[in-house]
Amino acid sequence: MGPFLPDLAFSFLLTLALGQAVQFQEYVFLQFLDLDKAPSPQKFQPVPYILKKIFQDREAAATTGVSQDLCYVKELGVRGNVLRFLPDQGFFLYPKKPFQASSCLQKLLYFNLSAIKEREQLTLAQLGLDLGPSSYYNLGPELELALFLVQEPHVWGQFTPKPGKIFALQSVPWPQGALRFNLLDVAKDWNDNPQKNFGLFLEILVKEDRDSGVNFQPEDACTRLRRSLHASLLVVTLNSDQCHPSRKRRASIPVPKASCKNLCHRHQLFINFRDLGWHKWIIAPKGFMANYCHGDCPFSLTVSLNSSNYAFMQALMQAVDPETPQAVCIPSKLSPISMLYQDNNDNVILRHYEDMVVDECGCG
Repeated sequence: MGPFLPDLAFSFLLTLALGQAVQFQEYVFLQFLDLDKAPSPQKFQPVPYILKKIFQDREAAATTGVSQDLCYVKELGVRGNVLRFLPDQGFFLYPKKPFQASSCLQKLLYFNLSAIKEREQLTLAQLGLDLGPSSYYNLGPELELALFLVQEPHVWGQFTPKPGKIFALQSVPWPQGALRFNLLDVAKDWNDNPQKNFGLFLEILVKEDRDSGVNFQPEDACTRLRRSLHASLLVVTLNSDQCHPSRKRRASIPVPKASCKNLCHRHQLFINFRDLGWHKWIIAPKGFMANYCHGDCPFSLTVSLNSSNYAFMQALMQAVDPETPQAVCIPSKLSPISMLYQDNNDNVILRHYEDMVVDECGCG
């Protein structure tokens, strides 16, 4: 069983607070992020609009203090704390006789699901097919789009992979824009049985031209479509171990204004990802105000320092028996952050992390 995540986060913040940013063990934080090593992408991929919007909405809510459940993606209507955009790693297939029998293009779509951890539950898998910018003017020919599950691995030199049952059949005008398909059941099967993931076979056919008075050449339309086609898979997963219900804030006695600066209280600590060299794979935020707790917990003021009942009894015993350890200054309230980053597989990931910001300190 892995280390308890809040303990990892606290160790990470404490090490930075003590000025040991250069010496601290980076793997502790990477383990907290469920990464085996620091990603080193060659370049940042464009952040999909939906991930950017969700991230910005969460940042705005956090700034205004609005309560939010970061393990529920309201924009998509599903539970989850990890959102991944998986790029298509497939390739176009070129028939020996182009444009024969109205065939416009054929493509093998393949998505690598290996980044999904064993304890993550798939709650959404949405295939996105971008056919180019949509337009209400100068519409092209009617297209027929067919998606098949591939039953066997593709053999090089073979014209088409062996398609299985048809997954989707849809007629669309072109230019159309983006199309969405629910791939949850298929993705679950692939995730449980990686050896069965041979991808999808996409075929687009050109139907008869519209009665628009414009003479479309199938070759021109298909060439443009091949240039503009872009496929991706949006995957949302939930790790229930990392999602706990919002903890009710315990009423505390305010610290006296004239209290000594050496007493337990919150100190500001801004973590700049560029200073740590993590800006090479973390897209946003550029950093965050993590803060840390430090200071004394004397018995005389334990009640005033947002302490637990246990800390008060410990301080009472320490006054009687000096060998009893004194209560220490620790976080009593923490809040989460969301992070956008890219891994080594060119996946753009939006992830929710609990217990990353120290809001209040107390003796414990």
